[in-house]
Amino acid sequence: MGELGAVVRGTKECEAALTAMTARVNVATLKALKASQNAAKASIRSGMRGRPRWDHRGKSARTGGTVQLNLSPHHVSKGGGPGRLTGSLYKGVGGVRRPKPMPGGGYQGGVGVGGGVRNLYKKRQEGSFPYVKPGVKKAEPKMAAVWETAWAAAMRG
Repeated sequence: MGELGAVVRGTKECEAALTAMTARVNVATLKALKASQNAAKASIRSGMRGRPRWDHRGKSARTGGTVQLNLSPHHVSKGGGPGRLTGSLYKGVGGVRRPKPMPGGGYQGGVGVGGGVRNLYKKRQEGSFPYVKPGVKKAEPKMAAVWETAWAAAMRG
């Protein structure tokens, strides 16, 4: 009878400990999700920073003044890759700012190209010069380590 009383007296402490651990796991999940999104974003962007394909650009009302980079060779053929993807496409790569809670637990986030970039342009560039899929693939090993570390720390308390 004494042992049964000890178990019953410990249930409130056990419930409190489990509630605290659940809260820590939820915070760790959010932090790990954000860190994973940032790793994927950085990896995708790093794949968009190749050598420019042309070393000059003429003056125009849309792009501004003349630019001379003095590269050698002056032009790289189209088979040489995308060159440098810049501007709104580069800046548009990002993650979900406020991950949404899922009904069964956990959170939903993601990485993609937004920021006012037209869908036809994104699709054409990704089709010709893939940058999202290789970037995410390159970041996956880092993501696994982030999740393991975050959850292990949350479980220890």
